[in-house]
Amino acid sequence: MIHELLLALSGHSSPLLPDGKATGTGLKPNELLSPAENTLLTCLSQGLGQKHSIIRTKANNVVAYHPSPVCRAVCATVLSKHLAQFQHRILEVERSILSEDSSIVGAYNIVPLSSIVGTFDGWERKLEWLRKLVTGVRTKAPEDGERGSKAQGIYNASSIIGYLRDATHTGYPEIEQISLDLVKVAEITWLKQLTSWVLYGKLPAVGAVDFFVTHVSETGSDRVVHDNYAIRSALIPPFVEPDAASSILFIGRSLNYLQARRTSTDEGGDFESGPSVSDLQSRHLSELSSLAFPISATRFSTAIQSIRLSLSKNALQRLLPLAKLLEILRLLKDFFLLERGEFALTLISIADERLAEKQSHSVDKYKLKASDTLSHIMIKEGEIKSILPRVWTTLASYGPLDDDDGDQGLEIARDLIGLSLESKVQVHHRAPGDLRAPSVPEKFQDLLLPTATVLTLRVQSPLDLFLAPDEIDTYSKIHAYLLAIRRAHIHLSKLMALSALRRDPRPPPVSSASERFKALRRQNNRTCERLQRMRPIWAIVASAAFLLAELGTYFQGEVIRSSWEDFQGWLNPASAALSRPQSQGGTQVGEGFRATSQTRPKPSEGTPKFGAVIQVEGPSRDPERLMMAHQRFLGCLCQSLLLDRRSFTDRLRAFMTDVDHLCALMGRLHIVQQSVDVEKDLQLTTEDPSNSQTEESRLLDDLASARGKIEEGVSSLVDLLREVDLSTASGYGLKGLNIEDEFFPKVNNRLDRLLLKIDYTSPKTRASHSTDADALGWSE
Repeated sequence: MIHELLLALSGHSSPLLPDGKATGTGLKPNELLSPAENTLLTCLSQGLGQKHSIIRTKANNVVAYHPSPVCRAVCATVLSKHLAQFQHRILEVERSILSEDSSIVGAYNIVPLSSIVGTFDGWERKLEWLRKLVTGVRTKAPEDGERGSKAQGIYNASSIIGYLRDATHTGYPEIEQISLDLVKVAEITWLKQLTSWVLYGKLPAVGAVDFFVTHVSETGSDRVVHDNYAIRSALIPPFVEPDAASSILFIGRSLNYLQARRTSTDEGGDFESGPSVSDLQSRHLSELSSLAFPISATRFSTAIQSIRLSLSKNALQRLLPLAKLLEILRLLKDFFLLERGEFALTLISIADERLAEKQSHSVDKYKLKASDTLSHIMIKEGEIKSILPRVWTTLASYGPLDDDDGDQGLEIARDLIGLSLESKVQVHHRAPGDLRAPSVPEKFQDLLLPTATVLTLRVQSPLDLFLAPDEIDTYSKIHAYLLAIRRAHIHLSKLMALSALRRDPRPPPVSSASERFKALRRQNNRTCERLQRMRPIWAIVASAAFLLAELGTYFQGEVIRSSWEDFQGWLNPASAALSRPQSQGGTQVGEGFRATSQTRPKPSEGTPKFGAVIQVEGPSRDPERLMMAHQRFLGCLCQSLLLDRRSFTDRLRAFMTDVDHLCALMGRLHIVQQSVDVEKDLQLTTEDPSNSQTEESRLLDDLASARGKIEEGVSSLVDLLREVDLSTASGYGLKGLNIEDEFFPKVNNRLDRLLLKIDYTSPKTRASHSTDADALGWSE
């Protein structure tokens, strides 16, 4: 009986199990025992034997088939160490029985079951915890519908390390000791994977699917794309902080680039200057080897930061000098953030010309209705790409004739910036720990042309270590957003050039005296009637134009320029101090909004030329810290531009559509009224109204409807700006932080001065002011 019991404890099948089959006598085993013996036997067989068998079976399956090397290492340790200790305990009990040890063998060589149970005291809790551990390990990740549930189990390195670290706080000393042993094994195995990436820039040869850095093969909801590598947030261990994860990604990508540069024949000499990466590997390995287990998040972040600083100081600063970064950032500021106002004006003008050419061939160009759009006009990709070369040619003609060097910034922009169709597949994910740009809405790319277009930047190596593709995508959306505001204002300003809609410049007809007075009377009556109907339309045009002008001036001056000066002051205090006094010499803030396209734009002045030697002073910063600072700058810039306010951007997008429709109706009305005037003057009309008169009446009705939409849009935009101002009132006066030489920009949401200017444009405000004036007796 004792022999069978020891076999059962070792995980083998035995007829002494309570749920065993019937014996040859037809009696079950529990019927042959007393109730006390049956209880003790159940405790040994079910509490220890069956759990031992389950643990061994499940652990062997995990070791044989699980894709995660960390999970395999943990289960292998369970088999080789903890179950081996239990098996050793069984052998000790057997040895004590055979040697008739008095601690377990009683009088007359009787071995009580209670004494055997006592020798395994504490093992039932250990085996139960080990059983939960190995049975909870799954061979694949849970489905999307199972994420967040308690039953999703353990399926990768991150989940098993988190489970083991939590188990160290159960309060049971024996469970804590087992957990600490397994945590050490799991973290050592994970560090081996990390070493391959941090020291050599290569993904682990074994178990790469379990590492949180992966090649980008498809876009997922939890992936953050950086060039051709991505962070999978679900695989980040709990002791790796978000900043450390981003640094690890940056280190590996940098090593990849350095490896490619070292193997390049034409650049091999430059790479060998200074300490090589192989000389730094021993230092970096010692940083990782000095970590104690379980790994502390603070110490791990310190080690990763030390590796990053060492790599940046000895290798990357020669490849990414600050002057080169300042040059590409200035390119983004001038052309994507529209610091060069002449670029925006020229781009809008040439795009309108192209659109007018396409629209002139449309058969329905004279049938404008309230629901009409320009979506039926198809512009090919070749036509879109031909717009930007014309823009560069026009901008080059604005430069002085005696400038032999030319505009270096324009030449660089000509090589790197392009205009193309918007890609159907976009990646907009946020890196863990990065204050990246919010999810910028894709609503303004189809306003410049009917086909959605984006301004692209070709980032050359090694600048791709600093600028990620999603950051360029964010810049493109900001450009479309700012360009749409400026374009709408220019179109409204152009309406003022239609002087025939505001007054009648024609002289009275030359004829006999009586006929002359009759014609003059008819002309004056027609003009008065038109002016009376057009007066409210011109009022809302002026109100909408003023709103767009002030909104664009606020964005360009108080948001973009101030944010850029703060960021540039942190990057290079010397150049920032020199650029502030000279900022008045360039394009004035709001100049592009208050001037029509008839005014020839002036090139920006007062800033250092591209290609000039930039004086760089201040503390030396590693490229990864500069990248993080730029991400924070871009994120706060999007918030300050109200791009994170979906209600505001939705309403502004609808307002832009209404403005375009109003401008199209006004242009058509100008042509129709000229035809009507010719018919009236030559007395070509009959008693029945002509087609021109019918179309004029329809256009005036459509204008009245469009005026109502514009008026409602102005009112709602002012109300939304007021809501934003009230919601951010508690943040007034906040400055950018400077903690340990880190850049934390301020979010500029002070709209009080903007609201003081545009509040009167709201029809509700004008109505309340008129009511107050009537109550005070001020109105005539």
